[in-house]
Order: sequence, then C-alpha cells, then structure tokens
Amino acid sequence: MKNKVTVMVTLTIFASKNFNVRVIAKRILRDFWEKHADCEEQLKAWFRETEKYELNSINELKNEYPSASILKDNRIVYNIKGNNYRLIVRFNFEYQICWIRFIGTHAEYDKIDANNI
Repeated sequence: MKNKVTVMVTLTIFASKNFNVRVIAKRILRDFWEKHADCEEQLKAWFRETEKYELNSINELKNEYPSASILKDNRIVYNIKGNNYRLIVRFNFEYQICWIRFIGTHAEYDKIDANNI
C-alpha cells in the first residue's frame, strides 16, 4: 500500500506544477519527416513551439494557432507546410500533455475520421 501512496503523491505533485507541454511522442514526427523531408523544419518548429507553451484551454491554443481546427475531445488539427500535411493531436490541459494521434498527407487525412482517431 505504501508504494501506491507514494505514486499518488508523486502524480499529484507533478500535476500541480506548471510544466511546459509534454509532447508524446517526437519519434512519430521524426519517422514521418524521414519519409517526407520537405516538412522536417515545420514539424520541428511545431514541436519546439508546442513544448514551450503552458496552455490551459482550447481558447489559449487557438490564440497561438489561429489556423488550427478544433475537433471534439480536445483534438486539434494543424496544417503543416501550407496544408500539404495534417497533424492531429489530443491535449490534456490539466496535465499539459499533447498526444500525437495522426500525421499524414492531406489525401491520407481525407480518408480518416479525425474525431475518432
């Protein structure tokens, strides 16, 4: 039981501090830009910018990225490299975590259900 209490206390302390956004997982972006080198710099810039923010709501995110599309369940669609590529992420604002849900070409994006991926 002591281990569970320690874990819960650690998580509570982690959650109560103002950390920058943690993006999970950069490897997904890296794998993609290795296949699509023309978007490497844009994805790196998105990653650096997102990581440095302390976003508390969809409204704050929309202020930083006015062209981003807001979907249900805190999912956001970013246009990468002039809308040639699409990046879908899901945010947890309380814990400052951003999960990459999809990265692909615009044509690949058109084939998925962005609200449920």
